Parts: sequence; C-alpha cells; structure tokens
Amino acid sequence: MEFDATFLISVISFIVFVFIMNKIFYAPVLKIMQERQHFVDENFNTAREAKNETLTQIKIHDSELEKTREQARNTVAAESKRIKQENAKILTEYRNELTNNISERKEDLKKSALDAKETLKDDVVDIAKTISGIILGNDINSEEINKEQIKEEQN
Repeated sequence: MEFDATFLISVISFIVFVFIMNKIFYAPVLKIMQERQHFVDENFNTAREAKNETLTQIKIHDSELEKTREQARNTVAAESKRIKQENAKILTEYRNELTNNISERKEDLKKSALDAKETLKDDVVDIAKTISGIILGNDINSEEINKEQIKEEQN
C-alpha cells in the first residue's frame, strides 16, 4: 500500500470534516440533548415533589376528615342524648299532669256522686209519696214521713 498525497489529503479533509461537523452539528445536538435531559430531570423532580406534597396533603385531609367525622358523631350522640332526656322530661311532666287531672276528675266525680245522692235523698220522699199515691190511690200525709229518718236509713 502506498501512501501518497491523496491519502494525506483524505486524512486531513476527514479531520477537518469531523472538526466542522463537531462545531456545526454535533455540539448543538449534544447541547440540545443536554438541555432536554436537564428539562426532563427538572420536571421529573418537580413532579416527584408535587406527588409527595399531594400525598402529604391527602394524609392531612384524611386526618382532618376523620377528626370532623368524629366530632360529628360526638355531636349527633350528644344531641340524641339531650333530645332523649328532654323527651323523657316532657313525658314525665305529661304523665304527672295526666295523673293530676285524673285525680281531680275522680274528686269531681265523687263530689258529683255525693251531690246526686243528696239531691236524690231529698227527692226520694216526694217520689215515694207520688208512687204510693198512684198505687194506693190515696194522698199520703207528708208530715208523717220524716225525711231525716229516711236519710239515716239509707246510709
């Protein structure tokens, strides 16, 4: 193999070509690739931080939600207990009122019964006189019938 000037020119032109391609093409392409890799890395790190922040916020939110649910359960339980106590109190008051009303009505009925007895005792003599007059056909002397004596006998 011979080495002549053509070979030397070919080697020099190849080196110049590589140098020019490096300056014109490879360096900018590598720079763009590095910038893109940097951009992807930054976005990946930002996304990872956002994900971690989101997970932290979700944990905080779940914790607060559980606290709120617990407070709601406690509030509902307390209100339920208060309402039951209030209902029991109202029911007790109503029963007491009914008991008092029943007692009053019994007393009123007893008084009415006594009043009716007294009225009937007074009218018994007149009714007996009228009935005996109708049956016997005679008028009975009311002076002979002592109303007080009849009342004593009925008691």
